[in-house]
Amino acid sequence: MNEEKEWFTVDDTAFTNTTPGSMRDVFINTTPICPNMTNAEFRAKVLGLRDEAVDLVEIRLAALKSWTPAEQERVWTWFGVKDEATRNYLLKGFRAVNKVMRGLGPDNFVRWEPGLDEALGCVPRPPSGGSVARVCAPDTATHTICIHEGFCSIRDKGSSGDSKMSTIIHECSHFLDTFGSTDEQYTITRFLATWGRENPGKSIINADSLAGYIVYEF
Repeated sequence: MNEEKEWFTVDDTAFTNTTPGSMRDVFINTTPICPNMTNAEFRAKVLGLRDEAVDLVEIRLAALKSWTPAEQERVWTWFGVKDEATRNYLLKGFRAVNKVMRGLGPDNFVRWEPGLDEALGCVPRPPSGGSVARVCAPDTATHTICIHEGFCSIRDKGSSGDSKMSTIIHECSHFLDTFGSTDEQYTITRFLATWGRENPGKSIINADSLAGYIVYEF
């Protein structure tokens, strides 16, 4: 590819150029991101859930600012600590998460394919069993969220277990310009909260614990 030429997007994955007489094969990948819906339906769904996730994070941010006994208890329930340093950490991190989520558009959600990890700046790795989505944490330039087929069949939202909404929050918490979270423990349940209280140093950076703090209701 000659980088000096003018290139324009044909679709999400193919490019061609405007050079007269140029001949290039262009492959247009029309495989839907989710097999159970069109790409237009998928994007409308995830952006709608993104908006709801932003609202839920705003509720928690307001509660962290007020720092009532009830909110201190909620923070302790998920992370086993409720000091001022933890409060400030959550305020800063979730403000960053909401900034990223508000900036997400249709092109930020793509179907995972071999080679995409490396293209985004991470070591290539095959999908693990049960994977529904993934990001490359250092990818703070594009905030690309790679979708696995499992994402398509989980419920849209809900208090416990995996959902599309909690997955969006989970994945956005991984980026290095938000929490840079890890995956110490999976699945949002009351048992995850118990694990969090027993492992405060791990739960405070655990993606599902952070997402559970936002979406779970006891």
